[in-house]
Amino acid sequence: MKKLLLILLFAVSIIGIYGCIQKEYFSNVEEKKQFIEIITASDEVVGIIDNSKEIERFVKQLDIKSWNYMEQLPEGSDLVYRYISYEVIDEPIFLQDGTPLVNMSILELYISGTGEYIIRDYDQEAETIAGISEKAGQFLSAPEDLALNKDMTANDILDGWGLDFYVSNSDIESDIEKTDDIDNARYYEGVTSFTEAELLRTSKEQKIQFYGADKGTLFNEIDDISEIAQYLNGLALNQWEYADNASNPEEVECQIVRYMLSRDNEKELKEMDTMILYKSNGNYYIEEIIPGEYSVHGEFITHYQVPEEIAKYILSYLE
Repeated sequence: MKKLLLILLFAVSIIGIYGCIQKEYFSNVEEKKQFIEIITASDEVVGIIDNSKEIERFVKQLDIKSWNYMEQLPEGSDLVYRYISYEVIDEPIFLQDGTPLVNMSILELYISGTGEYIIRDYDQEAETIAGISEKAGQFLSAPEDLALNKDMTANDILDGWGLDFYVSNSDIESDIEKTDDIDNARYYEGVTSFTEAELLRTSKEQKIQFYGADKGTLFNEIDDISEIAQYLNGLALNQWEYADNASNPEEVECQIVRYMLSRDNEKELKEMDTMILYKSNGNYYIEEIIPGEYSVHGEFITHYQVPEEIAKYILSYLE
């Protein structure tokens, strides 16, 4: 279950360095702790990109908007390079206990049997496979043209950060352990609690509107930060199940739209995400939509199956 994804969608943040990167994210890139390690198909380290401006250039050169998504790698594709990114996540709203976490994701470059450039972008929770432009492929095929740090290893930098990775230790979500096993590093996936202070740090002004089956009738609106925190905590995100093959809606129950201030416009509330609660085959589902202007992939849609009690909790805000 992608509990982290749920948190990130509500906070309108990022999912990995290569995934749904918000447009405003790199405006503050100088303050981020992050680097990219480059490794050949034969596991030889080419070097590390640790300059913030070079990381920004790297991401832009990927030309993510032009990616042609596919379900699997074409047969006969050969691995060329791995680009492994590490990034410190320290925004309080993303953290379980206030301790900064390190996220790791991997972007692999392949060349198909027909000479096309293919990438596989993944972490522990999600995978993307896509054909990329020739320009982006040639860029990734020539890491020696990047400004690389060859004097330090990934472990040197991670040790310098002095942070631990967290992994689930058992079926009990509150039971976690620290690990130095980078290959199995992941976010701690526990019960999420939204506080007023954390929400205000994300956006000083917010509101949530509750509509019926369509947006023609507004039933309720909350803009008090304490009420918003109460509503978000009541959603019990740890009980949501990621639904890769969600059923088509039989009956739309309601739509919920969340508005916040964006970093590029701190005077006007903007629609940041929409949840559509619907019922199908006796089960409740939520379709979460991030508008295209906040995702380099265009409009980003995710589906979840939710318990009946959560659905009724959401619907209670329409009464």
